[in-house]
Amino acid sequence: MVVRVVIIACFFIPIAACAVPVITPGTMETVDRTITFSTLQQNLDAMVDSTVMLGGRIIETTPKEEETWIEVLENPLDRNGKPMSADLSSGRFLVRFQGFLEPTIYEKGRALTVAGRVDGKVIRPIGEINYTYPLLTAIEHHLWDIDEAAGSPRFGIGIGIGLGGGTRGGGAVGVEF
Repeated sequence: MVVRVVIIACFFIPIAACAVPVITPGTMETVDRTITFSTLQQNLDAMVDSTVMLGGRIIETTPKEEETWIEVLENPLDRNGKPMSADLSSGRFLVRFQGFLEPTIYEKGRALTVAGRVDGKVIRPIGEINYTYPLLTAIEHHLWDIDEAAGSPRFGIGIGIGLGGGTRGGGAVGVEF
């Protein structure tokens, strides 16, 4: 019985560990993965026309005549392209999308991952300072479901072996993703 459980667990572990990419492989081939948000901020003029992948939490969505601009608070991305902790950020960036995006869907606080072309910078006030935003034109993006952004449910498998007093014992080995 224990052998059967171990075999089943070994079958499901690789499946559960696989993640579906949020940006298509074709677009990812054009992304310069060496460009981090901090690198982009420090060398913005030199990065124009590069393709990058960034993510974070939406601050504001502004529809315009033929496009929509989204201001994003940058968060580092995990290996699957999902923005990590909202408490970690190196700054803000702007993304320009062709067409209309509904502001009630692309609302403040939603997590967003975008692959886009660096088109330069925009200077806007934040409080009493002028802030320089990197400006991206979106090539492809993923708006995370609220449940996805909060974290995926955990999956666990346990195997028990007896140790202890009497004729039966207890003990366990577990695997969690």
